[in-house]
Amino acid sequence: MKLKLCTVFCALCFSPYLLAQLNGPQGIVFDTSGKLWVANSTSNQVQQLDPSTGAVLATITAGLNGPSRLAFGPYGYLFVANTSGNSITVYDSKLNQIARKTIASHLSKPTGVAVDDYGDVFVSNNATNTIAVFDVDGGFVETLAQDNNGFSFSAPSALVVHQTELFVSVGPTAGKNAVNAYNPGEFLTHNPKPRAQFTDSVNTGPTGVAFDAAGNTYVSDFYSNSWVKFSPNGKLLMAVTTDIAQPEGIAVDEQGNVFVANSSTNTITVYDPQGQLINTLK
Repeated sequence: MKLKLCTVFCALCFSPYLLAQLNGPQGIVFDTSGKLWVANSTSNQVQQLDPSTGAVLATITAGLNGPSRLAFGPYGYLFVANTSGNSITVYDSKLNQIARKTIASHLSKPTGVAVDDYGDVFVSNNATNTIAVFDVDGGFVETLAQDNNGFSFSAPSALVVHQTELFVSVGPTAGKNAVNAYNPGEFLTHNPKPRAQFTDSVNTGPTGVAFDAAGNTYVSDFYSNSWVKFSPNGKLLMAVTTDIAQPEGIAVDEQGNVFVANSSTNTITVYDPQGQLINTLK
């Protein structure tokens, strides 16, 4: 009996210190408490990590099928884009799946999801080169293949709502590699007009978008194996390639440290605000 109690006690003692075994990490995002969430696409799980140590704090597996991108919405709900399952699944603050909020129509290889302050949901359909829009009840509104300037949403990936704007990343199809900013409400009224663009002629394949407290925009670029930093008006400030390997996601903490999910090496590399590598989570 003593041996059994000891075994149980030891398991409980060490379980909080288990480190993440990253497996095809893609989208990453910080929650309001400063914890890091990662979509492990290959192992069909989403994990909450201690960003300093990589210790696993929570794990979601229910309803997942190739999870690729993450977004937090109203009430702290976590939205997950399941690329293989062609669905958006939603979880409450206790990590219970909210079945009534699952979106499983008008999706084709969703590789990005974003939610505005009202609960409207935006999804990038990578296979059909469109952005799908859903209202707060999950009702389908429309799909758009281009904005009102004729800029096509080719190979769309990450979507992020930041403050009052929706940021849309598009890939190399038709020579486009950019992140465009829009008013989210204009997608609901079929009339999105680009308000800003973040791009350069070197770094290609935008897959993740993040922001710091000063309003600078960070982009992970899959094909150039890099992450870049733009000023609020779109000026390129920094480009980093150290230990970047097919990045699929990027996030910035409150101190300005940059976290990058590298899909081919199953790591999250961490950089200080000056772009120096300071840590690697595995």
